[in-house]
Formats: sequence, structure tokens, C-alpha cells
Amino acid sequence: MNEKRKILLAGGGTGGHAIPLIALYNYLNETGHYDFVWFWERDSIEEELALEQNINFHDISTGKIRRYLDIRNLYEPLKNLTWIVESLYYIRKEKIDFVFSKGGFVSLPVCIAAWILRKKIYLHESDSVTGLANKICSRLATKVFYSFPNDDTGLPWEAPEQENSKHMYSWHILNPELLDSVTDSSVEENENLSVLVIAGSQGSTTIFENLLQILPDCKDINFQVILWDQNQHFREDFLKFVNVKTHDFLGPRQLWEIMKRTDIAITRGSSTLWELYYFGIHSIIVPHKSTWGNHQYYNWLYFNANFGSDLLDEDENLHLEMFRRLQKYKTLRKSWLNLEGFFDGLKKIQEEIEG
Repeated sequence: MNEKRKILLAGGGTGGHAIPLIALYNYLNETGHYDFVWFWERDSIEEELALEQNINFHDISTGKIRRYLDIRNLYEPLKNLTWIVESLYYIRKEKIDFVFSKGGFVSLPVCIAAWILRKKIYLHESDSVTGLANKICSRLATKVFYSFPNDDTGLPWEAPEQENSKHMYSWHILNPELLDSVTDSSVEENENLSVLVIAGSQGSTTIFENLLQILPDCKDINFQVILWDQNQHFREDFLKFVNVKTHDFLGPRQLWEIMKRTDIAITRGSSTLWELYYFGIHSIIVPHKSTWGNHQYYNWLYFNANFGSDLLDEDENLHLEMFRRLQKYKTLRKSWLNLEGFFDGLKKIQEEIEG
């Protein structure tokens, strides 16, 4: 491959959409075969991530897809039409070779524009229930990759011939930066149970409130709590407990160091589950019920069946059930990491793109 191919990254709105795009960029950028452009909204976390990674970024406003009655549904489609026109312009101007989309409302007009220009479109779906934008864009796509097997992909051990179909079970996209600083993958046993509380920014309030209720009775358990931007007001409450350490945000290197020492995680049913699995961490999952298609619950079903993850209902005495599970696993200690296969998802995607 002599000339670089240019990839248009489309996706955002949540960390589950944006972070895998950074992972794909980090992985493919090392080959030296590609240039990258990212389309999303102005003044967004996606723009910040793109600038941090020196990815060319184009900001264009668009209308959001709403799945409920709202007066804005009458005029938002007009914004999408404008976004399609702008996407057509920038795709031609940037000489894009193909699109890689992770979903989110902005990705829909991008994929429509790419389809009009007959560009190849690759999608990746992180959840067990396909998001609305990806569901529509999959009809236009060249290839659709999934973190979870489904009716389209078949089970990998039942239908190997599906590998050449449009829908492929590829596993999850994990950030190579998590392993960049790895010098020793051995695991030392913790004296006390080590628990990581990682539940995103918007979905963690309920979990934090319930955790604070049980902390006075969990003094022999060590906690690492990731607050993110929207939960800074919890810091003072957590600082009252010497066995709790809070973090505003963790970069890949810091996250690696903590995950390496973590035995159990209290988390939502998001794509973070895959990172926890590869680091040998047992998950106690509290699905967020307001997600599209209740996908966090179905993500849990897969992790429960395959890896024994626990389920807690946020509306059913969450603090009591959280306490009972922590007491049940008080003697559990992680003894290994699952780093073999960490790059399998990215390798499969690279093979398809280059093939």
C-alpha cells in the first residue's frame, strides 16, 4: 500500500461511541497507511478527543433523532438535510476513501452522504441491541461489526461461514493505549477486596447515592470511585471514608494501573464490561433502564451467561443488594488477566478494511 487511504470517523454522543473511534485510530495509525478525519458537533467531547489525538476535525450542526413526541421533530429533519449536503461537500473535499461509524445521531446523515457518493461504509455496534442510527445505516453499509453475536451474525461456533457475510461478530474495540505502559502483567493478591466503581458520568448518580449508604459498614473493603465531570459534588462525601479514593477522570495509563489491582467492579451495562473482562475483573452490573432497547440489560444477559456477572436492579433496594454482594465476594481475589485476544476485534476490522 503506497498511498495513504483517508478514513472518515463518524460517531459520538456518548463515550461508548467516541472512545472506540480513538481506539481504532490508535491501532490503524501505527501502520502509517491511513489519514483520518472526524465529523461531529462543535464544542463537543468528540472535538476535544480529536484535537488531543491530532485528528483533523470538521464541526457541522445537525438535528437529533428523538424517539418520543416532541415539537422539534417537525423541523429537526431539515437540519439533517443540511448536514447531508455539508457532508457531501466535505467528503469530496477531503477525498475520503471510506467511513467508519460508531453510531450516534450525527452519523446518520454522514452515512447517507457517503452512500450517495458510493463510498464504503463500515459500522460497529457495541451493544447487544443495535442503536437507532446504526440500525438505519446498516442498510447502507458495506460491513457491520458487532461486539455481541446476534441473529444476523449467528453464533461464531455454529456458523463460521458467516465470516464472509455483511454482518460479522468481531468482539469489542478496545483502546491499545490501555496496554502501552504495561511492563508487568502479573497479579499480586490484595490484602482487602478491591472494588472499582465505574458507571459513566450521567448514569452514576443512583449508584453513588446507594454506595454512600453502605460505606460505613464496608470499612474492610477498598474502593476506587471514578466521578467524571457531572459528579464532582460527591467528592466531599466520599472523602469522609479513608478506604475510598476518588478520581475525576482516568487516562489509559492510570486506568490500567487500577484495573490491574481491581477484584470487582460495580458498573453499568455499558461497553466498559469488555475492558473489565479482559482485566479479569468480576462485574456487578446495575443496568440503566432508560437506554435504547434496554440494551444494558441484554448486555448483562450475555455477560451473566458467559462470565457469571451479577445483576442488581436499581429500583429494588439497591444499597442492600450491593452490600450483600460485596459481603458474598469479600474473599474473592483476582488471580489472572485475560489479555490474550485483547486486539482481536481491531484485527478483524483491519482485515476487512484492508481485504
